[in-house]
Amino acid sequence: MQADVRQDIRQLENEILQLESSIVEFMNYKHQTEIKKSLHRLESDLKYLSILANGAPIDKKEDRKLMDFLRIHYNYLQKLSVPV
Repeated sequence: MQADVRQDIRQLENEILQLESSIVEFMNYKHQTEIKKSLHRLESDLKYLSILANGAPIDKKEDRKLMDFLRIHYNYLQKLSVPV
């Protein structure tokens, strides 16, 4: 079970990174609908990762890395959400 949780966490981290790249690309081409969808999905994935992390049986070092990842990417979400 612990391996499954770690795999889910890594998969979510990768999805979050891909979504952020997609959002930046959509912003370059001004695809407003896709930007909104992607921002909503990014926020949802970050929330799910946070919930998963809080209940995950992981050690202190992994927990610290995960909390740093969440903090960085929540901040990035806030920057991406600001209209230009």
